[in-house]
Amino acid sequence: MAESVSSKVREIVDKTPFLRDVLMKGFLNYSNFADSIIDEVSQSCNKNVQSTAIIMALRRYCSDLQKTNGSVATENLKYTIVMHTNIAYLDFVKTTELVQQIGALYKIAAKNGANEFLNVLTSSGTVTIGVSESLLPSIETITKNSTLLYKQTDMVALSMVWSSPEIQNPGIVYESARRLAWNSINVLEIFSTVTELSFVIKRTDSFEAYRVLQDLQRSKS
Repeated sequence: MAESVSSKVREIVDKTPFLRDVLMKGFLNYSNFADSIIDEVSQSCNKNVQSTAIIMALRRYCSDLQKTNGSVATENLKYTIVMHTNIAYLDFVKTTELVQQIGALYKIAAKNGANEFLNVLTSSGTVTIGVSESLLPSIETITKNSTLLYKQTDMVALSMVWSSPEIQNPGIVYESARRLAWNSINVLEIFSTVTELSFVIKRTDSFEAYRVLQDLQRSKS
C-alpha cells in the first residue's frame, strides 16, 4: 500500500532525531532537503511527487512540532535528581590486567562508604572510570601500569532516579539528552540502570543542567 507524502516525510525526518530538532527550530532549508528526499518519497508513494508537496508536508510537521516543543510525553514522570559532585573521569587503554583489577576498585569504594561515586564502563578498547575525587589516590595506585588516555576532574554526575523502571519508556533518554544539548550543556558520559539515568558534565554546567532536567517532569507534550 502506497504511503502518503505527509506520513513518509515525517518518517524520514523522525529517523534522525537532530534533524527533527533542526526542523522544529526553523533552521532546515526546505527546498534543499526536499530535493534530497524526493526520490525516496516518490518511490514510497508510487507516484512522481513534486518538491512543493514535500515542502508543504515539512511546513505542517514543523508547525506540529512547535506546538508541542517536539517533546515526548513527560508530564507524568516522577523522579528525584541526585547530584554527585567532585567527580573525576579517567579513560584507559583496555588490558587484561586492568580488567582484572576492576573488582579491587569496587572494594575500595565500599570501604569508603556507600556515598562514594564509582562507575566503570568497558568497551572493546578502553576502560572508563568515573569516580569520586577522594578515591583518586587509590585509583591511581591501582592503575599505575595502565596507559591513561584522558583525565578530567571537577566534574558532576546528575542522576535522575525513579522508584520504578521508567527508563524503559521510549524517548526518555533522548528527550533528556536533547534538552541538555539545546542548552549547550556538553555531556561527557551517559549511563543508566533500570531506575536511574545519569549524565556526567562539567561542574560549571551543573546548575543549568539541574534546571533543565527538573523542568522535564513539569513539561507538557
